Amino acid sequence: MSGNKAVRILAAVLAAFLLLFSVPAVQPAQASTLSDLQKKQSGLKQKKAQVDAQIKSLKNDETKKQQYKDALTSQINTVEEQIDNLNDQIAGLNSDIKEKESQIAQKQKEIDTDFDKLKERLYAIYLTGDASTMEIILNAKSVMDLADKTEILQAITQHDTELIDRLKEEMQSVSDQKTDIEKNRDAVAANKKEYDQKQTELTSYVNEANSALADIAADQSAAQAQSKALAKQEDEASKAIDAWYAEYYASKGGGTGGSGGYVSTGNFMWPVPSCTSITSGFGPRWGTVHKGIDISRSGIYGAQIVAADSGKVMQAGYGNYGTGYGGYGNVVAIDHGGGYSTLYGHMSRVAVSKGQQVTKGQTIGYVGSTGDSSGPHCHFEIRVNGVAKNPLNWFSK
Repeated sequence: MSGNKAVRILAAVLAAFLLLFSVPAVQPAQASTLSDLQKKQSGLKQKKAQVDAQIKSLKNDETKKQQYKDALTSQINTVEEQIDNLNDQIAGLNSDIKEKESQIAQKQKEIDTDFDKLKERLYAIYLTGDASTMEIILNAKSVMDLADKTEILQAITQHDTELIDRLKEEMQSVSDQKTDIEKNRDAVAANKKEYDQKQTELTSYVNEANSALADIAADQSAAQAQSKALAKQEDEASKAIDAWYAEYYASKGGGTGGSGGYVSTGNFMWPVPSCTSITSGFGPRWGTVHKGIDISRSGIYGAQIVAADSGKVMQAGYGNYGTGYGGYGNVVAIDHGGGYSTLYGHMSRVAVSKGQQVTKGQTIGYVGSTGDSSGPHCHFEIRVNGVAKNPLNWFSK
């Protein structure tokens, strides 16, 4: 199955998927369970990841096709230069042929002129009564007279004959040169014909590449539209989950909830003591909302991560899709009471367990790059009544 056909099939499947997993802006009371909402969100996230991977693949295809087209275009330019050169050669050879034809015509003209002169001289001899060799012999008055007249006649005839023969030889030489030039021209023309065929073939390949690029562009547009629609659905699912948490914490009256009796005042500690560099902030990013901040620097892998406040561990371990922690890799989530909770994602290793009570500043894990991560960092979130807030609101940095 071709890549383009696969994309179209994927687009159709995703369209059906959007209808299935469409998450309207539901109120908490309409949601059956938090698990249902999280599963829908995870499903959307997975499908979006597939579409984004397909977009990346199409981009690679586009790059390769463009490189292929550029290579063909370069070959066409080279062939066109060669064709132009051959055309110049043919034009020059045609000019040489015309020149030789002119020379042949001139030689023929000279032969005709000299032949006419010979005929005139012979006619003059005839008019003087010396019409033939026999007459010259019969009319000779003496042997000396015969010898003189015969010698004169032979000299005239020999001179004109030699002149005509020489002109014929020159004309034949020019004609031979013309034949050689014509053969050379025919060879160059045959060579040009091959280049013309090659140019036609390369142009056909370029047209095919252009058609493929147009198909890829259409598939990219369709996939990007699907990605955008999925991002919107994922955002709606996220809002529904936030609304569920908001109602949940509101029902607890801002109490301890699952914090194990501890009630946070919102006085948080920076989660990565050895690094204060932020590589990605809170808010819109890549078509979705980044619900936390990314803390990272060169050589941060394995750095200590501490609890920003005391509380009870709600999640510790690898976050699978469908659990609400999909994409975070090794993740720790802590309920601090008072509606506050924090999350620490992409750890290389987790140092606590679910249900464990932790104290502020206690080591809970180490910086890594697990889950949906492009490099070692700590993804840190602060939630108030289940709604993600910008962590920098609690820090002077």
